[in-house]
Amino acid sequence: MIMSHSLRLIIIIPVIFLNFPAQSQYSEFLDSYDLLSTIAGKGNIDVGGENGWLPAYEGGPATVAELSRPHIAMADSVGNIYIADKDAHAIRKVNTQGVISTVAGTNLPGDGDNGLATEIALNAPNGLWVKADGTFYILDLMNHKIRKVDTGSHITTVVNDESGISLGRGLWVSRAEDTIWYASGSQIKMWTGTSGIVPYATGFSGLGNIVQDPDGFLVATDRTANQVYRISKEGDREVIAGNGASSGGGDGFPALETGFNGVRGVWFLEDNTYFLATHEGSQVWHIDSQGIAHLFLDGLEGDEYHSGDGENYRTPGYKISEARAVTVDHQGNILITENDRGFIRKIEKRNVDALMQYNRIDHLTGIRVFPNPSSDEVKIKYRIAIPVRLSVTVYNIEGEVIDILLDESQQAGEYVLTWQNREFPVGVYYIQITSEAQSLTSRLCLIK
Repeated sequence: MIMSHSLRLIIIIPVIFLNFPAQSQYSEFLDSYDLLSTIAGKGNIDVGGENGWLPAYEGGPATVAELSRPHIAMADSVGNIYIADKDAHAIRKVNTQGVISTVAGTNLPGDGDNGLATEIALNAPNGLWVKADGTFYILDLMNHKIRKVDTGSHITTVVNDESGISLGRGLWVSRAEDTIWYASGSQIKMWTGTSGIVPYATGFSGLGNIVQDPDGFLVATDRTANQVYRISKEGDREVIAGNGASSGGGDGFPALETGFNGVRGVWFLEDNTYFLATHEGSQVWHIDSQGIAHLFLDGLEGDEYHSGDGENYRTPGYKISEARAVTVDHQGNILITENDRGFIRKIEKRNVDALMQYNRIDHLTGIRVFPNPSSDEVKIKYRIAIPVRLSVTVYNIEGEVIDILLDESQQAGEYVLTWQNREFPVGVYYIQITSEAQSLTSRLCLIK
């Protein structure tokens, strides 16, 4: 059983070790992604407003189920993919075996209360945020609510915006789940448990998706303005991508000089680079650490351009049309929500990160667990050389998980975690630090 956390995280030495200054290094980054596939949706409905879900799809292969104008797909830590199936008024889950099921909503529009998520009606859900453990939040657009579904499948209303949510697509929740940002018309609103709903940033013309970058700043796409903004804590906007037009610049040009036609999706990687998805442009772009735009996946408006399944994503030819959203799962795979017809595409990440490949280093070093033996609290010190996702887990001598101290992405630097262990019995424990390419374990004795 996982017990409650007692954790303080202290960044001792924040440093950045790595950028993408060389073209050869960037080529290796591109080579770290592989096959393109469709993982959900069969694309028979080509108009908006039509609900194509049938009971027969429940519990069957996701690729033979009809999705009804889905707006975003996002994954939990084990690879289950959650889809905001807007016009079918539900949230779907595709498990790691490719089986699709309904996890919220009744497949008919309505405004339910709290209870079992599959028994509570939603109305045009088109924003979604998923926590690592499978908890997820829904922007329930036509009900003007933000709802939470916990790991026990219980749904509750967290935000009820009586002033209305207009054309909301973007939704982001803080790691502590005490702050929620969401798009509404020309503004981004913020909710906290203490202050309720307040305006956070205004002046947009057609908001798309919103995310937090690794530095904690909110980033929003404006589909109508063809631009991407970083937003300060005070709500001030700074353009970080897009020249304000639908064309210009291009592959290899600065992002600020490039036209991102109907930019809608945005997702940050651990190294502060990011992906953009354009609706009218039907493309996925990657913006590197120098602010240079690279065309990552090409496409063109039109249904006939859904292609390339089973091929490397860089195979020549148009692959997508009308990209709605782009996210990256915990394994590094890229998820693209595509087209009114409703497809979820995936670009697979190779097993070993390209950054580790060309650096040829042990990126996780300097690990110490002290004092050992311990009777009060334990310090876990480590150093990482490049941005990476880490988990720090405590096991008892039987190999059972008793505490999870960390499960998140971190920048390069030296870190110290504190494990308060007064509530645990004396004995032998193991502390394991795990990344995508390394796993290191330290033995610890607790005494009183």
